[in-house]
Amino acid sequence: MYNIIQFTQTHAHSYKTEKSIFNIIIGKKSHQTFFDACSQQLLSLYHSMPNLKYPSFERYFTQDSAESNPNDSITTHPRHTYDSLMNTFKALQLLTQTISNTKHNIYQFIPITQHSTVHQKVKNVYNETINNNLHEDFIKELHALFEAIVTTNGTTYLHYYLQGYEESMYTRQQVSLIEDISQERLFELEMIDLVTLLYTIENKEKYPILHKLIVLPTILNKTELTYKGLQQRLDFEQLAAQQQVKINTIEDHILELFIKGYIKDYTNYLETTNYIEFLKYYETHRNQRLREYKALFPNLSYFNIKLVIVGIERGELNVTT
Repeated sequence: MYNIIQFTQTHAHSYKTEKSIFNIIIGKKSHQTFFDACSQQLLSLYHSMPNLKYPSFERYFTQDSAESNPNDSITTHPRHTYDSLMNTFKALQLLTQTISNTKHNIYQFIPITQHSTVHQKVKNVYNETINNNLHEDFIKELHALFEAIVTTNGTTYLHYYLQGYEESMYTRQQVSLIEDISQERLFELEMIDLVTLLYTIENKEKYPILHKLIVLPTILNKTELTYKGLQQRLDFEQLAAQQQVKINTIEDHILELFIKGYIKDYTNYLETTNYIEFLKYYETHRNQRLREYKALFPNLSYFNIKLVIVGIERGELNVTT
C-alpha cells in the first residue's frame, strides 16, 4: 500500500492536490478523476483501494515506511483501470476452471466469480473454443502467458489463484505464508503481475483466445447513453438535447469513452492540421495546467486539448499517427 501511494505522489503532476490523487485510488466516479488518472499514467491504480480512508492515505502519503521497496517499483497500465485488470483476470480464472472441469466431464461446479459481465465474456470465448476445438491452443496460450510474466517480472504470484478440476485456488493469506511476504506487499506484487498480464494479452496475434477475455472498464450510466447515441450516429447537439444536458457534458462522456477504450478513432473529433503542433509541444511539456496549454494554443478547444492528451497517454496518438 505504501509503495502504491508513494508511486502516485512521485508520478502526479506537481500542481495536483493530495485529494485529487486520493480520488484516483478510491475510484471517485467523476470525469475529472478519470482524466486525472489517464493524464498522469495512473489509470490502473483507479479504484485500487476503494476502502482506503483519507487519514490513512495522508499518513502513507507523508511518511517514510520500512515497507518501501524501491527496487520493485510499481508499474501501471495506461489503458485499463484496476477493476479492468481484476475482471480480466477473473475471466481468465473462470475460463481455466471451466475448460479444466469440462475436460473431465464435470459440468456442475461453483464458478470462481459471479460477475455477470465476466460470465458472458467467458461463455462466448468458451463456446468459440469448444466449437473450433481450440482446447490445446488455449493451454498453449496460458503457458506462454505465465512464461511471459515470469520473464518480465522475474516471478509470478497469479498462478496460485487458478482453479481447476480437483485443484483449489489459494487465498492471499496462504500465499503470503508460502512466499513469506506481507499481504500488503503481495497485493502490490499481484498488481504488477496483472499489469504485465494485460500488456501481454493485448497482443491479439500471439494470444487470439486470451485477448478476447479483456474486460474494459465500466462506464457511467449517462456515458453509456451517449455511447448508444453515437452508435446511432447522433451528433453532439442531438446527444445533448436527448439527455437535456450541455455540450460540455457530452464532451466529458466522449472523453470517458476514449479513456476507457470504447472508441479509438480520434479523427472523428480532431483535425490533424489543428492539433499536431500541440501534440509535439505536449510530449516535452507534460506537467502544465490545461489553461497554460489553452493560452499557447487558442485555436484548440479544451475538449480538443484533453482528447489529444488522452490519446498520447494511452499510446494511441503520436507525431507519426
